[in-house]
Amino acid sequence: MGQVREQRATAAEIASWARGHWTVANTAHWVRDVVFGEGKSQVRTHSTPAVSAAIRDLIRGALRLAGYINTAAGRRAHTERHRVLALYGIT
Repeated sequence: MGQVREQRATAAEIASWARGHWTVANTAHWVRDVVFGEGKSQVRTHSTPAVSAAIRDLIRGALRLAGYINTAAGRRAHTERHRVLALYGIT
């Protein structure tokens, strides 16, 4: 059996990892709140809020795969139904 060596992170490394985590988390939450208006949503019963958040994340991912770095611009560009379906390969 191999040996496992203990490694210790410096305070600077831990701070960097924490900042990286919060950068990703805050970006995702900002997009869902500002671009998709999640904070204004009045959906509050059962699992509906979680399902709504998952759908927003799915849309955000589809826009990223389509090449949109800016989610708001991608959303504006796909306001027509046929363009939305084209994101998912449906024509």
